Amino acid sequence: MIVLGVVLVLIAAAVGLGLIAAMVQLTPSVELDVPGGTLSLPPVAVLVTGMIIVAVFWLGWVMLRSGVRRSRRQRAEAKDAARAAEQTRVEKEQQTKEEFAARERQLVEERRRHEEERAALLKEADARAAAGSAPSSTSSEASLPRSRQPRVGSDDRPATTPADSTRRETPTT
Repeated sequence: MIVLGVVLVLIAAAVGLGLIAAMVQLTPSVELDVPGGTLSLPPVAVLVTGMIIVAVFWLGWVMLRSGVRRSRRQRAEAKDAARAAEQTRVEKEQQTKEEFAARERQLVEERRRHEEERAALLKEADARAAAGSAPSSTSSEASLPRSRQPRVGSDDRPATTPADSTRRETPTT
């Protein structure tokens, strides 16, 4: 394609030079009517002017076509980029929904475990209260996590059991 273009340019240049050489030999001048008067030019000047006008026309045409192609390519790239951005947004949204659902499932499971633990502790406390025995520090405290075990000597208040909390003192007036 490039070679063909170079060949066509060389042929056009040779023909143009041949025309200029032929026009130089013509001596009468060409008179052109222009606004404001008449312009008298040699035939070579008219030929060169015509060649320049045609060259400018083709240069403009090439620039127009390349601009149209570039803008078409840019629109296509912009559409592809917008499509990719939308797909990325949808994927991130889906990922966020999945993470949220996983966190919700984890929280529900944690709540269920805490409720089961609480129910077991309440049941054990009720059983102790019904038996009327004091809490033994070996079985119940060992089953509690370290953060929930009562601290020995950290408080001057006597330790209370669920049975103690049911017996409230009534204020005397």
